[in-house]
Amino acid sequence: MNAIAVAIAASMLSFAMGFAIRRGTVCVVVAAQDLVVRRRPDKFIGFATAACWSGLLLVPLAWTAPAVFHLSPGYDQLIQAFLFGCLYGIGAWANQACGFGTLAHLTGGRLGYLLTLAGWVIGASFISKVYRPQQIPEPSLLATSPLAAIAAWLAFAAVCWWSWPRLRLLRRRSRWRKMLLGRARMRPFEAMLIIGIGGGLLYACAGSWTYLGLLSSYASQLVMHDFAPISPLPALLGTAMMIGGGLFAAVRSASFRLRGTNWRQGSRHLVGGTIMGLATQLIPGGNGVIIVYGLPSFAPHALTAYFGMTLTLMLIFAATNYSRRA
Repeated sequence: MNAIAVAIAASMLSFAMGFAIRRGTVCVVVAAQDLVVRRRPDKFIGFATAACWSGLLLVPLAWTAPAVFHLSPGYDQLIQAFLFGCLYGIGAWANQACGFGTLAHLTGGRLGYLLTLAGWVIGASFISKVYRPQQIPEPSLLATSPLAAIAAWLAFAAVCWWSWPRLRLLRRRSRWRKMLLGRARMRPFEAMLIIGIGGGLLYACAGSWTYLGLLSSYASQLVMHDFAPISPLPALLGTAMMIGGGLFAAVRSASFRLRGTNWRQGSRHLVGGTIMGLATQLIPGGNGVIIVYGLPSFAPHALTAYFGMTLTLMLIFAATNYSRRA
């Protein structure tokens, strides 16, 4: 019965995440463009609050139920994390969407992003074949130091308390009805609240459970016969429910429409997906893992990779924006 209850809860969280990703425009590429070109930092602030909402739950859960919930381990190859975070940013820019954005576009009917997934498998397979990093995981500081855990939890709580007034619309039934059954979009704070809590809990207890985790695991098995992946059931369940949530959001908002692609856009998706798949095998993890699991755990490689990814995207958009004005 406990296993059934856990599966139901995980399915509901995955579905809610897929819904929020589709309805809330949560993409680091869009966030970087908004910050550099439009001078609007709200999406990046939303990412920060997502990490804090995740940490607000994960830190006490990791201490009270360490057999079930785990904070992200850290890796000390910070230069590598920074460089491949930059590489991931280049891939996301080429693809015109990160991992979150790719799912949002796919569930909206943009079939060209299937090439992103194909590229992801190609990139992950290639790097697994030519390079197997010797990374020794170290437990999170928040899992070994009570003082650090308390200080981090208080910081998370302060940010969440600050962001709560911006979620006041969530307490209105009419707003919920419009978001769930109508065409109203989720604002960044609303979407990242769901993604932070749902994603953090699922990563902490189920490991790499998303569709990108499933693809990376499959790619590794293609070239490393001694690779022993985690059970594919959480990833399969999470993938199915996330896609279901995204499709439900697209259909309810009347934004689902099957669309193909041309060779130019298709090549960008394929190349971008390949670069991202390669980079995530070496960071490890994509931007979703970093934001809702790595950052709340104070994992050094996650902090460094996230900085490299966002810096690269901001520099790219700054350069393109300057060239347009020149």
